[in-house]
Amino acid sequence: MSLIKNVVTVGGWTLAYRLSSLARDIAQSAFLGAGMFADLFSTAFKFSQVLRKLFAEGAFNASFLPIFADALRDKGQKEAEKIASQVLTWLVFLVSFITIICLIFFRHIMSGYAPGIDTSSEKFEHLVIMGRICSPYIAASFLVALFTGVLNTINRYAMPAAVQLVLNICIILALFMGALCFPSAAYTMVWATFLGGVIQAAILWINVKMCGLAIGFNISSMTKEVKTFFKKLISGAIGAGVWQLNVIIDFVLLSFLPTGAVSYFYYMDHVNQLPVGILGIAFSTALLPPLTKAIHAKNNVAAKKQMNLGLLFAFIFTLPAAVLFISLGEEIAGAMYGRGNFGPEQVAAAAPALAAFAFGLPSYMMTKVLTTTFFAHKDTRTPLIGGFISIATNLLFIAVLMPCMKHTGIALATSLSSWCNVVYLLFVLNRLGTIKIESNTIKECMKQVGISAVMLMSILFMNVYAAPYYMLGGFDRNIALLAVVAASVIVFCIAGKVTKTFAFLSEMKNLEK
Repeated sequence: MSLIKNVVTVGGWTLAYRLSSLARDIAQSAFLGAGMFADLFSTAFKFSQVLRKLFAEGAFNASFLPIFADALRDKGQKEAEKIASQVLTWLVFLVSFITIICLIFFRHIMSGYAPGIDTSSEKFEHLVIMGRICSPYIAASFLVALFTGVLNTINRYAMPAAVQLVLNICIILALFMGALCFPSAAYTMVWATFLGGVIQAAILWINVKMCGLAIGFNISSMTKEVKTFFKKLISGAIGAGVWQLNVIIDFVLLSFLPTGAVSYFYYMDHVNQLPVGILGIAFSTALLPPLTKAIHAKNNVAAKKQMNLGLLFAFIFTLPAAVLFISLGEEIAGAMYGRGNFGPEQVAAAAPALAAFAFGLPSYMMTKVLTTTFFAHKDTRTPLIGGFISIATNLLFIAVLMPCMKHTGIALATSLSSWCNVVYLLFVLNRLGTIKIESNTIKECMKQVGISAVMLMSILFMNVYAAPYYMLGGFDRNIALLAVVAASVIVFCIAGKVTKTFAFLSEMKNLEK
């Protein structure tokens, strides 16, 4: 029951965080629209998020958690506290250095990150100032990752999961406070980002102390475990850099496009990531642990079964989401963002990017299954090569698509490059021959494509009758959209039931047994 409780706790708060992120974007679009300041905030905020994902998420957890957990189990609480305190101390030095570098050289950093903005323009000056204000948030993210790792190790999951909401709440409140004495509400948002990071770190530090762990500053000689942690952190950040490079490339090239392109890309990407984020919770807790366990035990039969189930799971939920986003992109974008300063013209410009992103939805989840399979085999080289292939093909597709499709071309290039990565991983997996994709899995995937096609046809049919209500906008459009979505999902479920497409889900219930 404790596992189920932990899954529900983390999953519930993560879902709340995703929804609050969507609410943040909706508020941002209503107040700022897709103008210059919306673009600048999106650029500065995404830069801080890239650095956070490089150092303070996967790389940090993978480096710190095993060391702290082993010390707590084998050497006792005092030694574990010493290790955590030394990590905290050196992290403060590290993040202080990074923050100072950002504050001093942010003009040069931004000229490379957004080269399409004239460095002598007022727009660039605003970007530099907003980026500098955001930079301490990166430092706070390190501390959040540290305290989250400590709390998760002692089975305290609720607060680290819940504290994610703080940042979004701060930004939403800042938007409603208005511009105050600043040129735009975007300035209140970057100050809220800075404040949100500090509050998150403070809440978790207090929570750690309430759990009876004395973690403070320790300037004694660095232990072997702490040295190992920083070595792994740096190597992990280099590995994570491959996956974040596509994001950096996208925003570098978006800076050359007209005002509004960054905002359209930013908003639609977040809508597209919503199903991936929600499904990723179920995916990570229900499938990945038994898959990893089976591979480590060299049980190829069980591993093959679970990987094949994973691929089916990746398709069954992302395909209908992709169909909805592609066929109802403008209506969904309008229902979510079509208010305030984000009018019909902005909705029409943003919607194609949602369809372009949605094309890659199944590939994102498939990549998660395949990379886990390789990682569990202790093969980090193949996913890394796949990452480089994704970067190379992304650049190639952008060169072809961006001149004629603008921000939509960059979004489509992201999806196409993700599919190229999947094709490469499947090719290598098939060549290895240890864990193969079963012919029945391919057949079941084709059935899923078939019922998704039926769903698409039902949407196109219903759109004929719903179109007049879409044109009215507002409440009428939203009710019509809700009716079409609900009816199409029912069609999908009925088609799946008739064709027995959902039968594999019952097998997933027994994965932990």
